[in-house]
Amino acid sequence: MEEVKNAYVQLCKAHRVDVQDCVIHALQRAATSDREGEQVLNLSTNGLTSKTCGILGKLLASDRILTHLKLNDCLLDEESVKALAYGLSGNSSVRILELKGNSIRGGGVEAIGRMIRSNKTLQSLALEWNNLGLLGNSFAIFAEALGANPTLEHVDLRSNQLTHDSAGELAVALRRNTCLKTLDVRWNNAGITGGRALLTALETNRTLTGLHVAGNNVPQDVADAIATAVNCNEQRHLLSSEYQSRTRMLTREIRSVELSSKQQLAGLLRTIDEQRDALSETQHGSSLRISELQTTLDERRDAIERLTSKLRDAETALSVSERQAQDDAAQLERQRQSVVGVQEQNCEAEQQLRSQLAEEAAKCVAMQARLDDGERKRRREEQQTAQLTEELLRLRAELKLKCSDFEEKMEKEKHRRKQSVREAEERVQREVDRAARDLDTLERVHADETARLEARHVDTEERLSRSREELVAERLRHGEELQEVKRNAKTEEDLKLKHLEERVRHLDQAKADLEKHVNEQNRTVGELQTKNSSFTLEKESLSRRISVLSQELAGKDKEWQAEVDRVKLDIDERENLVTQLRKELKESKQERDVLETRLEDQEKKFWLELERKKDDANRLQEELERKEAEVLRRREEELQRASMLEKAIFTYVTSVKSPTKLL
Repeated sequence: MEEVKNAYVQLCKAHRVDVQDCVIHALQRAATSDREGEQVLNLSTNGLTSKTCGILGKLLASDRILTHLKLNDCLLDEESVKALAYGLSGNSSVRILELKGNSIRGGGVEAIGRMIRSNKTLQSLALEWNNLGLLGNSFAIFAEALGANPTLEHVDLRSNQLTHDSAGELAVALRRNTCLKTLDVRWNNAGITGGRALLTALETNRTLTGLHVAGNNVPQDVADAIATAVNCNEQRHLLSSEYQSRTRMLTREIRSVELSSKQQLAGLLRTIDEQRDALSETQHGSSLRISELQTTLDERRDAIERLTSKLRDAETALSVSERQAQDDAAQLERQRQSVVGVQEQNCEAEQQLRSQLAEEAAKCVAMQARLDDGERKRRREEQQTAQLTEELLRLRAELKLKCSDFEEKMEKEKHRRKQSVREAEERVQREVDRAARDLDTLERVHADETARLEARHVDTEERLSRSREELVAERLRHGEELQEVKRNAKTEEDLKLKHLEERVRHLDQAKADLEKHVNEQNRTVGELQTKNSSFTLEKESLSRRISVLSQELAGKDKEWQAEVDRVKLDIDERENLVTQLRKELKESKQERDVLETRLEDQEKKFWLELERKKDDANRLQEELERKEAEVLRRREEELQRASMLEKAIFTYVTSVKSPTKLL
């Protein structure tokens, strides 16, 4: 309000108008007593000059703060009213205007009419104790503007000298107006003609819920008919507002239910997607672990094959050494037979050779025992490999069984999901259709992924079979190579027979080399056993991991099933709520139809009663006219009698005065 006060002072200075203290005080009071949402400027009972009203009009034309303006009993002249009305024509904030007790007439009424024609924010107009009906032409302009105004809801026209013509103008305005709710025309001179005009206007006006006509010389039956019509409008307005409020409430409820259903469905779809992603990740991890186990098994097979080849090489070398030892013994026997003559000379050498041969035979026996131990260990390794292969096959079979169970569960869930989607399509309309299509697309994608995983599994099986075939071929190739090596060894043995003497000299060195080689083989066998134990531990850990993952997958399946059941229950509850709301909406519509039917019946009864009252009023009017004519006739007779009596008295007085003068 301080801004309004400063603007008022500046306008006064700009137009060289004296600042009135009453206006300043009113603005200060408005600034100290501001209420939230309402800014009231009260200038009632203050004598405002026309220049001050002109400044106030300019101020109101640009003001956006004031909402309630009181100018009661200010004795405003015509120029002041015009200036204020001109300013209010462009105002967009004032909703309540009070101009009581200002004797507004003529040009002031026309100015107010032009103001309410152009103003689009004014809702209440109080014009009590003025003279609006004094000039019929001016009030006609006001009434026409009132009929065209789209915002006024309350108009007070009490004690404004309104005649039956003014009431007729108001009736014409009421036929055009569609927003006015209350009109107060008490204590005027509308008469029976004005009352009937207002009653006729109510036949087409359906928004007026308050029309006060007391003190207008309106017959009681016309006043009762007006009250009945206003009550009908009020009941119609109440029913319409109640129906609209209930319709809005039910619409909001239905929208909220639909929104919650959509959210629940979206949440369910997201949960299904997440579970599918988790399942795909689990399957991917399982396939990776299977490939890792296959790789580990292949590595173990390669190690066993290398160990087998090394054992075969050791056996070949041992057989060669045995044959060499046998050949050496035969050669020595032949030499012994050839040198019988010199046996005594070489007795010591023979004894030494025999002791060496005994030691060599003992070493060969020990080597044979070690080879037998290696063979037994190799057989145990082969048995363990066979057990690992059987365990792998069993795990694959279990995995296939679990995959088939999961696929069956998925098929069942797909079937149940499709049924629920069909039911949801009937209840939820287009959004659920789109969600169902998305769900079918996701199911097809999941089926494609499952088929892709199965193809990958088949491919892995084929590669494993190819690896086995390659392993068999490799074994055959190694066997052929072994035969070739044996043939080569025989050839070399024939060559060695020719150089027996050289081999005898180097026999000790060969024995030392052979012992070293056997020690290396023993170390290799120990390393292979260590690796085999580590591989066994790793296999057991992987088996435990697979069992844990299977349990987790089963737990996730149970959780997903529980979540699906819970979402189904929520959707059923929402559907029941929607059904109940629809039933209530249907019942409210039926109630509305019943009320409209009753209202139409009441309107028909009212108009029949009104017609009867009109007939009675016409009959009474005719009787009244006859009575008035009789009263006029009797009044004329009385006047004639009075004039005759006056003439007689005058004659008598004249006759009495004339003798007195004569005397």
